[in-house]
Amino acid sequence: MNNKLLNMSDRAIAWLFTAPTLILLIFINIYPLIWSVYLSFTNYKANRRGVEIAWVGLKWYKKILTDEDVWANLQVTAHFLFWTILLQGLIGLSLALLLNKKFKGHEVFTTIVVLPMMLSPAVVGVFWTYIYQPQAGIFNYIVNFFHDFGEFTMIGDVALAPWSIIIVDTWIWSPFVMLLCLAGLRSIPDYLYEAAEVDRASKWQQFIHITLPSVLPFLMLAILFRGIENFKMFDMVNELTGGGPGSVTELASIHLKRAAFEKWRTGYSSAFAVILFVTVFGAGNIYVKFLNRIKEK
Repeated sequence: MNNKLLNMSDRAIAWLFTAPTLILLIFINIYPLIWSVYLSFTNYKANRRGVEIAWVGLKWYKKILTDEDVWANLQVTAHFLFWTILLQGLIGLSLALLLNKKFKGHEVFTTIVVLPMMLSPAVVGVFWTYIYQPQAGIFNYIVNFFHDFGEFTMIGDVALAPWSIIIVDTWIWSPFVMLLCLAGLRSIPDYLYEAAEVDRASKWQQFIHITLPSVLPFLMLAILFRGIENFKMFDMVNELTGGGPGSVTELASIHLKRAAFEKWRTGYSSAFAVILFVTVFGAGNIYVKFLNRIKEK
């Protein structure tokens, strides 16, 4: 056996060791994707096995792209994406700038800050439902400490429910953005700031011309990761609001889950999944090209 390996080319040995992993990835990822694309052109329903699968062509794609409810769900998703990315970017960068100063006890503070991202989003969703409780939840006590709004519920109010999931997601994932930004800040050479001080540059000028350009690629990378993850956010929102009240927090992923596993519209949900995949893939590619241009400058 050893002699056979010695007689093999480097390319053949590489294929020998990577082939099992590639086959496993194809079976786990590629095959379900191809199967979903096929089902999106049919009337297949997972709860009706044995029924002949009929080809419906682009029926589901046309229905989805002209459905006002779907566009409403995408609008809710866009609102969620915009505010979570904006808040997580600002808070994450601010925390990174604070921790980069290495004050006394900053290691303990860092550990406490990153704790939320170590928790399961589904567990966090259940945990925050108790925090948002109007009678016993601590959230009401904190808000009413600053101003007496009386008894209210975040997750049961049509106007406040979208902000309830934004707050929770920001609480979980701002530390992730902070860690990436902190890595960017720690990579800045000290001599750049020393040279700026010799030239009598103010702290604001140092931030604009040294800190921000250096940390911007890391911040944009964090935004890319969070944008992709939040576009398909499901478990936390499903446990916290379930898409309600009504459909004000029904993200695209929640709509997909309801179509697939409550209404059993497998063909329709497969088409919707394909549309979401193409949207994320296309937007991600455009963003990566934009990020590469910034790195080249």
